[in-house]
Amino acid sequence: MNLNNLKAFVKVVEFGSFLEAAKHLSVTQPAITLRIQALEEHFNTKLINRTINGVQLTPQGEVIFGKIKEMLYLWESLEEQFLGGEPKGKLVIGASAIPSEYLLPKMIKEFKSAYPNVEFKMKISGSKLVAEWLANRTVDVAITGEPPRTPMLYVKPLMSEKLNIIAPIHFDDNEIKLFSDLFREDWIIREKNSDTRLSFEKMVQSLGCSLEQMNVVAELGSTEAVVAAVESGLGISVVSSFAAKRAEKYGRVKIIEVHDFQVNRNFYFSCLAENKNIPLIAAFLQFFDKEMNP
Repeated sequence: MNLNNLKAFVKVVEFGSFLEAAKHLSVTQPAITLRIQALEEHFNTKLINRTINGVQLTPQGEVIFGKIKEMLYLWESLEEQFLGGEPKGKLVIGASAIPSEYLLPKMIKEFKSAYPNVEFKMKISGSKLVAEWLANRTVDVAITGEPPRTPMLYVKPLMSEKLNIIAPIHFDDNEIKLFSDLFREDWIIREKNSDTRLSFEKMVQSLGCSLEQMNVVAELGSTEAVVAAVESGLGISVVSSFAAKRAEKYGRVKIIEVHDFQVNRNFYFSCLAENKNIPLIAAFLQFFDKEMNP
């Protein structure tokens, strides 16, 4: 397939003139004629009739013209996607709960301000399922806790944060010195597939304890549901510092500091290794990384 022949055919039809098509493509008129003839020989049919009013497609030419336009559109889209140009197109992001609630909305808004021709879609779940979406090409990129380390994935750490213990505003924490001092309290925790829950469980286990020793009164499916439950006085909990500080700022909860409770975790950008240099994906990573690590 010779793209020059295809482009010549399309331009002759669009301009209705061999001469105008030649000017647009910066070639001679005889060159355009030869390209059209090559196409007609390839398809073994007449594509264009010249008339006193310009050019007219034959019935066969109409069919082939439509298909060639589709082919050229797809080819140009591929070139733009893989060879550069201003980012445009659709980016499907897989994200775990905290990035989807506290990081990505602002980031997407700012990215779209810079690149208005980009469309976003976000799918939200735990890090494990998001990694599966990435492997299955259901999403283009992922912002999650640590993904599996495999050669098929390109993984880059973006930022770290810690977990905070939160309690109702009037909770008396004067006698609270160690994490074990909180065991007698009612606890609200996230559901089992939550990254926050997994990080919390690891910390409890590192202290030689388990969740079974704690008085868990509720398991909830979102960070906001946990904050609301603590705010209402149902119990205490552990949430992302992003959520804890925002809730404390608005007087909804208080943050409890204890000496032996230190839980830090990282968030990562990941995509298929073969796709990391696609302009839209590369631009989004660069933008996100710059915002998180100025």
